[in-house]
Amino acid sequence: MQPSPIGLPVEELDTPALLLDLEVLEENVERVAEYHKCRHIQWRPHAKGFKSPAIAHMLKRAGAIGVTVAKVSEAEVMAAAGIDDILIAHLVVGDQKTSRLAALQRQSQVKVTVDHADQIEPMAEAARNAGVTIGALVDMDLGLERCGVRSVEEAVTLASLVAQTPGLRFEGIMGYEGHTHLIPDQSSKREEITRAIAYLANVRGAVEASGLTCRIVSAGGSGSYQFTANLPGVTETQAGGGIFACRYYTQVCRVEGLTPALSVLATVVSRPTPQRAVLDIGLKSISNHHVMPALRDYENCLVIKLAAEHAVIEVGAGEDFPIGKKLAVTPGYSDLTFMLHDRVIGHRWNKVETVWPLLGRGMLQ
Repeated sequence: MQPSPIGLPVEELDTPALLLDLEVLEENVERVAEYHKCRHIQWRPHAKGFKSPAIAHMLKRAGAIGVTVAKVSEAEVMAAAGIDDILIAHLVVGDQKTSRLAALQRQSQVKVTVDHADQIEPMAEAARNAGVTIGALVDMDLGLERCGVRSVEEAVTLASLVAQTPGLRFEGIMGYEGHTHLIPDQSSKREEITRAIAYLANVRGAVEASGLTCRIVSAGGSGSYQFTANLPGVTETQAGGGIFACRYYTQVCRVEGLTPALSVLATVVSRPTPQRAVLDIGLKSISNHHVMPALRDYENCLVIKLAAEHAVIEVGAGEDFPIGKKLAVTPGYSDLTFMLHDRVIGHRWNKVETVWPLLGRGMLQ
């Protein structure tokens, strides 16, 4: 068991260490929560990236209605920690998973998504065997070409089948406009998101015209919520990782108004040349997904290469990075950085205030 670092100055921490600036995080959370409140839309942040029930509870206190997760095992972690409204935005297939999903209903309202008739009866049977009812949403393909039903007619048929199957309860529809996140031109991005959400709204209208109540229309991620939350028809977004404002969201997805809160503390371990330094972090502790990490306090110094355990830095003119110096590095992508660590260390005014175990790490089933 690692000793508690609470009370230590950040610069005394051993490295690599995953850090959260609590003051910045709280400001980001407040901005995202207020963005949803002002638009009268609910917020169900995706927890697959941060994997911490403590952070999930922080978001609930700020106004989130619950969380989204990717796997049954993540739902089990969140339910055990007292999160009482959970959506599994993935497909639950297999006897073990459906049985566990059914058992979870006595701890929390754990809803699931479906996109094929063959998924329905096994899940319903598990629910009936456990004496519970499982809420289900029909997943729509909005252009990502991953999972999801691809036509209005299929959606209506599948929604009706869910509603007619004992053990299941039809809750609504879900769609993810993730294919829009990397569109660089913001006008084009807005147009494509508008098109995708309009299609989702049309599906809702058709489902309700068939006589069903479509209580939930869930969409939006951190890379798109600032457009999606402004569009009619959506009842909730799943924006989660944006609260950490990693470089993927701020530089690639162009999310505005949020400040980087997450960093990995690293130590300079080598100075091969005056222009090059090497840190004790690499792909085993920080992500370069879509965009390289960046030194938080040195804009003229670049991370130019990541190996498994090394980060190579191009040192800018006039900077002195002696061996032993500690540096904060903003990740390329927060989701793929959290998964590399067992805990995240929260600090305020440069002193450690809390340590949150990442209990959802490794929950892949």
